[in-house]
Amino acid sequence: MAENTEFKLDLRDKKILYELDKNSRTNLSDLAKKLKTSKEVIHYRLKKLIEEKVILRFHTITPLYRFGLTAYKVYLRLNNCSKEELNKLVDYLLNNKDVFWFGTCNGRWDLIFGTTSKSLEEFMLIQDKIMHKFGNFIQEKELSISRENLQFNRRWMYKDDSSLIAFNFGEKEGKIELDEKDRKILDSIIPDSRKSIVDIAKETKLSIDVARYRLKVMEREGLIKGYKCLLNPNKLGFVTCKAFVFFKNITEEKKKEFIDYVKNLDNTINIITTFAAWDLEIMFETKSYEEYFKIMEGVKDKFKEIIRFYESILVTSEPKQLFLIKK
Repeated sequence: MAENTEFKLDLRDKKILYELDKNSRTNLSDLAKKLKTSKEVIHYRLKKLIEEKVILRFHTITPLYRFGLTAYKVYLRLNNCSKEELNKLVDYLLNNKDVFWFGTCNGRWDLIFGTTSKSLEEFMLIQDKIMHKFGNFIQEKELSISRENLQFNRRWMYKDDSSLIAFNFGEKEGKIELDEKDRKILDSIIPDSRKSIVDIAKETKLSIDVARYRLKVMEREGLIKGYKCLLNPNKLGFVTCKAFVFFKNITEEKKKEFIDYVKNLDNTINIITTFAAWDLEIMFETKSYEEYFKIMEGVKDKFKEIIRFYESILVTSEPKQLFLIKK
C-alpha cells in the first residue's frame, strides 16, 4: 500500500487502536479478551497496523518535571529556506539528542521543536547552536515554557463508556532522584512501551524479577504516567491542527471550566498551559481543516467572554516524539 494511501479501519481495528492508545503495554491475551476474539487475530491485525504505518511507535510517558527537567518549545517562521535547507534542518533536529519533539507546520509557524533542560542556561546553549547553524533562514521565533501538559486518549476513532484518560508530565508534583537501576529500566522502555520484561531485563542486566518489580513500583508511584501510541493520523484520513488561545478576563475558575469542556471534545488529544505570547495550546485530530475550524469557532462562541482570539497551524508531520530522560 502506498505511503499516502488512506488505510481503512474496520470496527475491530478501531477497538484495537482505542485500547492501545489508553495503554499500549496491554498484552495480546488481554486485548483478545476485551475484543472477544483470538490472540492470533489480534497479533495479525496489530502487525498489519504497524506495517501500514498506522502505528508509528509505542512509547512510555514519564513525569519529566519530577526529574528536574523543564520543557521549552521554540516556534519558527522561516524565510528564503529552500527545500534542501529545510531537509538539513529537519535532519539536524531528528538526530539532535536534546530535541524530544518537533513538527513541521503550515500557518502561523513553519516548524516547532521542543527540548527538555535542567536550567534556562542549558536551554539557551541548545537553542544557540540551532540558531547559529540555521539562523539565516529564520524570520521570526517565539519561545514557550510548558506549565502543564495534558495528553488524552483518542476518542474520534471509537468510543465506549470508559472514562477519559489524561496523561501528565508531573508539573505539579515534587522532584525526585532516580537511582541507577530505575533509570536503566526507563531508558529501555521509553522508546518502546511494548518491550517484553525479558528484553528489558537483558538490556539493563537485571534479573527478570527485579525488572518486573521495579517497573510495577514506578507505575504505582507515578514515575511512569502511562503507555501510549504514536499514530499517523494522515494514514487514517485525519489532519492534526493546533490552536493557540489568547485569553482575556481570565480567572483560574474560568480557565478550569474551559479546559474541562475542551478536554471532553472527542477530537482533542492534547492541552498545554504555557508561558508564552498565548495562554493555552490545544491539539486536535480532525477529518479536515474545515472541521477543526468548526470546532474552534464553537469553542470561541461558547467562551467568548474569555477568548480574545486564537491562531492556528496545520501540523503536517511529527517526525520525532521521544521523551527520554537526561542524565
